[in-house]
Amino acid sequence: MLQIGICDDEPLLLDEIKKITEDCLRQQQAFSILSAFTDGKALLYEIQDGKHFDLLLLDIEMPGLSGMELAEQIHALLPDALMIFVTAHYKYAVDAYALHIFRYIPKNQLKERLPHALKDAASLLEIQNTDSYIISSQNRLERIPLKEIFYIEKEGKNAIFHTAAAENPETSQTEGKTAQTRRIRKTLTEIFEELNSEEFYFIERGYIVNLRHVSGISHTDCILTDQTHLPVSQSRLPEFKKKLNIYWKNKI
Repeated sequence: MLQIGICDDEPLLLDEIKKITEDCLRQQQAFSILSAFTDGKALLYEIQDGKHFDLLLLDIEMPGLSGMELAEQIHALLPDALMIFVTAHYKYAVDAYALHIFRYIPKNQLKERLPHALKDAASLLEIQNTDSYIISSQNRLERIPLKEIFYIEKEGKNAIFHTAAAENPETSQTEGKTAQTRRIRKTLTEIFEELNSEEFYFIERGYIVNLRHVSGISHTDCILTDQTHLPVSQSRLPEFKKKLNIYWKNKI
């Protein structure tokens, strides 16, 4: 079920975007829940309160909080959410690209271009949602979407998955944040081979990191989008930098 948010301060245009979106996703047979907002701050408050969105369609020129400012704050909270800008002004196209926006749709071409963008977004989200790691044991069977895994660390003979969300998580409070974890009895090497994904990298013998959640490297620390710092071994640092650079160029 796709969670989609639409924000435009013009009620008539908001209704038109909503109708095009509903019609397109119905044709795609993509089940979705649409939430409409005429105020960017109201949308942001929903996300800050824990509301998740897979896809957001945002107007750029809105009073109070502009679409550019809104997109920047949403990206910090929901780094995996796809965002489509809908605007009447072409001058924002470069800025939209810099913010890693999925698509840029001019309002005067809404009916022609929005359906194509929605179909591409739905297809991409479907692929992301089907890529998973399966935890299987005598008493347990669980699917973890790869995009939700931030990193995996070694703890004795166990491996601990740190994820963005969990249906049955073991929760612990660290520095005011709730950590979502799953623990399984496997080596990191076994898990790395089972993941079989270019998005994961062994940054140190005790850590596997998901490149999609890496925001940068500082000295010998890998910094994640939730501000978690993980150590990178000196021997793997040059290759990690190269790998991350290639990933950002190809994926972001």
